Amino acid sequence: MKLIFAAALITIAGSALSIEKPEGTVYCHKKTVVEFRLINPTKDGTAQDVDLTINGKTARYMTAYSWFGSTQPTPKNFRFAILGEKEFDPLLVFDGYLLDAKKNRYTQCN
Repeated sequence: MKLIFAAALITIAGSALSIEKPEGTVYCHKKTVVEFRLINPTKDGTAQDVDLTINGKTARYMTAYSWFGSTQPTPKNFRFAILGEKEFDPLLVFDGYLLDAKKNRYTQCN
């Protein structure tokens, strides 16, 4: 009985420790939660890669700091693009919000 109780405590403690607390700004749209973290940012605040966390799953992606299609003017408050996968290719980062490829707007939620 004590062994079962100890195993249950270890399982509960392990799952509680595996949930990461957000390190930065968290953005939400409906049930999707997004966070990104620049990898080795330079002094000017740019980085070639980001860790992108979507609903608790993290992967590393490249960034792009120039606007797509040089014939178009850069939108106001555009910072950079995260070159992710599926609806997050690209994920556009603006001051105060994110915009995915399906034009869903993610606003700060923390």
